[in-house]
Amino acid sequence: MPSAAELQELLDVSFDFDVDLPQLAELRIRLEQARWLEDVQLASSDQNSLTLDDMRRLIDSGVGLAPYPAVEKAMAKLQELLTVSEHWDDKARNLIKAR
Repeated sequence: MPSAAELQELLDVSFDFDVDLPQLAELRIRLEQARWLEDVQLASSDQNSLTLDDMRRLIDSGVGLAPYPAVEKAMAKLQELLTVSEHWDDKARNLIKAR
């Protein structure tokens, strides 16, 4: 998938034309997907600072996106990471309570 910057540039160029191109709607959808994927990649680049709330926010913002293989793969990975992280968070809380 092209980067969000490349897709935005294409959309910007399309405004110079005084015609309505049917592909523009698809281009806008791809731009939303690319921006979300870049947000996920940026947040995931430093997993030490990725919080449960960050993961939930990314999942919530990605749920409304149109289906696309890269989006679905990133969403599945995020969901798995959130599930595992919540499990460990629960375990840690239980251990703290047991002390």
